[in-house]
Amino acid sequence: MKKKAESKEVNKNKCKFIPEHVFFADFECSTDGFHKAFNICYDSEDGSVSESIWGQNCATEFLERLPDKSLIYFHNLSYDINFILRHMTEVKGTPIIKGSRTMQITGLYKGRAIIIKDSYSVINKKLKLFPAMFNLQTGPKEVFPYNYYSSTLLANDNRTGVISEACKFIQDADTFMKNIDSIKGCRIDENHFDLEKYSTFYCKQDVRILREGFVKFRNDLLKEFDLNVYDYVSICSIANKLFENRVYFPNGNLYDLSNKPREFISRCIQGGRCMLSDNMKQKSEKKLIADFDAVSLYPSAIARLYTLEGIPKVMKEEMLSTEYLMRHLFDDDQKEPIGEKFMSGFFVLIKITEIGIHRHFPLIVCDPELNPELNVPRSSNTCCLMYVDHITLQDLIKYQ
Repeated sequence: MKKKAESKEVNKNKCKFIPEHVFFADFECSTDGFHKAFNICYDSEDGSVSESIWGQNCATEFLERLPDKSLIYFHNLSYDINFILRHMTEVKGTPIIKGSRTMQITGLYKGRAIIIKDSYSVINKKLKLFPAMFNLQTGPKEVFPYNYYSSTLLANDNRTGVISEACKFIQDADTFMKNIDSIKGCRIDENHFDLEKYSTFYCKQDVRILREGFVKFRNDLLKEFDLNVYDYVSICSIANKLFENRVYFPNGNLYDLSNKPREFISRCIQGGRCMLSDNMKQKSEKKLIADFDAVSLYPSAIARLYTLEGIPKVMKEEMLSTEYLMRHLFDDDQKEPIGEKFMSGFFVLIKITEIGIHRHFPLIVCDPELNPELNVPRSSNTCCLMYVDHITLQDLIKYQ
């Protein structure tokens, strides 16, 4: 029993590590029926290692080649992880997943610790935009007959393709033929080409562009902000750390929240809304429809507003009324407590009992978790319970 306990502790510690090796990788997969990986290409951080593995066992062979304490980036990990996860010996900790996006998975493969991260969560742009963003060399135009690379064609690790058949799955046949001739050893004869060489050429090109763009982005962050992108999961976590270093910590009067205070305050945050006027479908054949999409709301709020300082205090019973809160709330341009105006902000659970103005796009958010008896859209002119901060409450009073 003692040996087992020690083994578990070793594995636990093994997954808390500073990466010693960084790789960038990409799978090529058949897209008919059950998607199957038939090729993987990967580069080391400095490009000194640039390899490809062909065949139905490419995922396991890739894992076999990884050294201990490796960090691997895929651009859209949510897709690529499907070909690796089933082969890992053990997944450690809780995978970081946001919605449908897999951002990070940590685990072991035959005793070797690996972290797999999603580069798209850091740079949320398509790979084809990287060359312009980071001033990179693009290489030949990509013309790839994805649907031709079917599971039937690739059975038994077949490497020979028929050019005339592949041309049925592309629009630019001339460029496809030129590419076959430009890739060393790709053309087998007049009507046959090497499936592996063609696939590997473009897969390697994508991996190179990912590696060069990501490394340049990392170097720029290190130079400008002294932040190592390898330490973070997403661009949001990087931005938060930058705020901590340059705003929160230097202030000296800002605090991290946890447990009940954090849970309560977080419920006052309402996500972005997507709705039609009055939540009603409308058909307009002659009039133009205005699609109002407000952007940059967070940076706008950060620039215009302020951050509440100090440790939050629990309200007393006599403070729990709208009249009291509005009477003692800071004025808009006030920075220090003065007389009766001693409250810089608040977070409360309110009960809306009356609605003065019925808006086409109401400010009221009816959370079904908080109001299970109400079967109404989230944004609706409905009396309900609602978590709000002081700004939201002021807006509700003024505009609704």
